[in-house]
Amino acid sequence: PVDALANHTAGGQVRFTTDSRRILVKAKLRERSGMYHMPPTGQSGFDLYVKDGDKYVYLKTSRFEHDAIRYEVELFKGNDRQQRDFIIHFPLYNGVDSLWIGVEEGAQIKSPPPYGRHGKTVIYGTSITQGGCVARPGMAYSNILGRWLDMQFVNLGFSGNGKGEPALAHLINQIDDVSMIVLDYEANVGRDIKKTLGNFVKILRGEHPETPILIMSKIRYARERDGTENYAILMENRDFQKNLVETRRAAGDHNIWFLDGSEVLGPDYDECTVDGVHPTDLGSYRIAKAMLPVLEKLLPE
Repeated sequence: PVDALANHTAGGQVRFTTDSRRILVKAKLRERSGMYHMPPTGQSGFDLYVKDGDKYVYLKTSRFEHDAIRYEVELFKGNDRQQRDFIIHFPLYNGVDSLWIGVEEGAQIKSPPPYGRHGKTVIYGTSITQGGCVARPGMAYSNILGRWLDMQFVNLGFSGNGKGEPALAHLINQIDDVSMIVLDYEANVGRDIKKTLGNFVKILRGEHPETPILIMSKIRYARERDGTENYAILMENRDFQKNLVETRRAAGDHNIWFLDGSEVLGPDYDECTVDGVHPTDLGSYRIAKAMLPVLEKLLPE
């Protein structure tokens, strides 16, 4: 499953500058959409952001037949020809075989402005990390943070399969120019977090002895309300992760930190999911909002 999910383009994006008054995309996807709890726009769509002042603002999401493999759609139509900086976010739960970006004949296309922050933030986790089940790609919490921090994010969310395997830690160690690592995979392992997390961090430290590592425990699920989610186990796993961080810090690893995921959605956490588990746009936005001040504090200037 990890090998298959690695072909999903969650976190992928194209950044560019152009004076074109029109932008279109022509895409060929790996498979048809068909998730019961996530709209095709999030699973298989592209959305477009434009820079307005010092921030990127949302413009439009691709519209297509829900089961289409190929589609062509206009994402931008402006009145005047001026240089604008754009981001196109890629589908979250599908692969992309090809993407063509269309502009007006004679329009200029330039390299995008450099990121405001150096390096990459790598987030390893679950379907929640991958973007399930937001309505459009730009609302995955890694994409939100990437825009807010003006920084490159690498989304390693593996739906149902963020299980802390050593192989994934070794693969993270192969990524170059990493400034921050976030581990958010408790949701896929439950109590087995106790068997995997310590070794996962140990492997990462082999290549990243000083890189900040943030461990975030699981968010609260709405299904706590009907008793199908055990709050006591949530707290047990949270405390284990917190204690692991404190133990490592006491032993001299001062660049490892903990964020209590049970608090990030707020007291009305039950209003933040589509199926009792996976965040809606609201839930994903709140995760990003809670992580933002922590990342700002930990990332290098």
